[in-house]
Amino acid sequence: MSRTKKIEALFAENIVDQLFNDKIKTTKILKSLVIMKDFRLLFCLALLLTVSIGKAQDSPKPMSLKDCATFAIENSPQVQTALLDISKNDYKIKEVLSTGLPQVNLSGNYTYNLKLPTSLIPGEIFGGPEGSFQEVQFGTKMNTQFSGEVNQLVFNKTFFLGLDATRKLKRLYTLQVDKTKEDIAYNIAQLYYSIQVTQKQRNILQANLDQVKSLLGLTEKQYQNGFAKQIDVDQLRVNRINLENQIVNLDLQVEQLKQTLKFYMAMPLDTPITLTDTLNESAYSIPDVQMFSADFSQKIDLAILDTQGELNDLNVEQYRAGYWPTINAFANYNYQAQGDKFGDLLWFDFGSIGLSLNVPIFDGFRKKAQIQQAQVDQLQLAQTRRLTTQSLNLAYNQGLQQLQVNINNLRALDENRKVAEQVYRVSQNRFREGVAPITEVLQSETSMREAQTNYLTTLLQLKLAEIDILNSKGTLLNSILK
Repeated sequence: MSRTKKIEALFAENIVDQLFNDKIKTTKILKSLVIMKDFRLLFCLALLLTVSIGKAQDSPKPMSLKDCATFAIENSPQVQTALLDISKNDYKIKEVLSTGLPQVNLSGNYTYNLKLPTSLIPGEIFGGPEGSFQEVQFGTKMNTQFSGEVNQLVFNKTFFLGLDATRKLKRLYTLQVDKTKEDIAYNIAQLYYSIQVTQKQRNILQANLDQVKSLLGLTEKQYQNGFAKQIDVDQLRVNRINLENQIVNLDLQVEQLKQTLKFYMAMPLDTPITLTDTLNESAYSIPDVQMFSADFSQKIDLAILDTQGELNDLNVEQYRAGYWPTINAFANYNYQAQGDKFGDLLWFDFGSIGLSLNVPIFDGFRKKAQIQQAQVDQLQLAQTRRLTTQSLNLAYNQGLQQLQVNINNLRALDENRKVAEQVYRVSQNRFREGVAPITEVLQSETSMREAQTNYLTTLLQLKLAEIDILNSKGTLLNSILK
């Protein structure tokens, strides 16, 4: 092979190696690009997932009135405290029941007599003269005893009455739990609908603000073209500022009401919520006053007083049962040792069984005074129940009257609102056509806003009166949770 051919062969071989190495490098680069592409894809997916989770966490939690009441009942510290009273009473029942079970005790003692006591006995026993005494000492230096004792109640009338009283006390605590739930539901219902009406009022003001802004833009153009006055523009700007300020204040008021609502619900105050039950006047059914009746059989307050009356009756019976005798059975077994030294102790055992009877004869009229105090408690409770019944009747009648007043006012205010809205629309058109001054528009807008506010306020009062009636009858909680 010539020198030229060898050079050409080596040159070709170098080119092939270079191409092969370039291919390997290209493959590595492509693989790196693929890996980087996959990594970027995974990073984007993770970022999107994080953003989605964050948005899900920040999104308001939809809450109906039933949801709010249920959440409050399940989480309220007041309800939990009342439930703990029931648990505490269960332990109280066990405590009372324990006195009727056998009572077993073990005891022991050890005595070392530093000096035995001296006793005097007649000297004639030992052959001494009559009237003389002989000094003697009985016993040993060391004495020890171990005892086991069992006592069992056989008859005690106060025990059985006390056991019955603790069971009725559990019913009282259960009623107090229901009462706590009812009070929480009442507060939540009032706050819930107050928030609804305030938000609706805010939405109305926002719609009015949008109309004022549109009218302001039109007036500014008319002023630029010489068809409006500067004072017209200024008055509309003042009206816009006032509406914006009112909207900001209503937003703050809604937030305050929501904070209070979440407080009664025992929900973290920073949890965003949105209320789903809207108080829509078009869909709201005005209640029929004739459909309500003064039935307080489901009112928990009266049930609590009745249970307290039963407990007072048992209290009187328990004091009277103190005149009855009590009988207890007992058994004991003892193991005793005596001696002067530990190695010389002598051990003996003995035991006994029997019944003990205790008959009260005279206690200085203590039980009589206790019975009289319990009877006075009964009289006071009867007056309390009478007053509570009158209060419920008063709350029911006033709620019914307020409901009727609000129904009458709502119908009139609804008509006023519609007329005021129509007048405002006419005033706007007249101003746009240049045949009415801006003061007419502002006055009609003020009248419309006042009519809308009065209507919403009366609508809220109507709903609150309906809540008061249901609460006075004890049916509010069931009507919310059904």
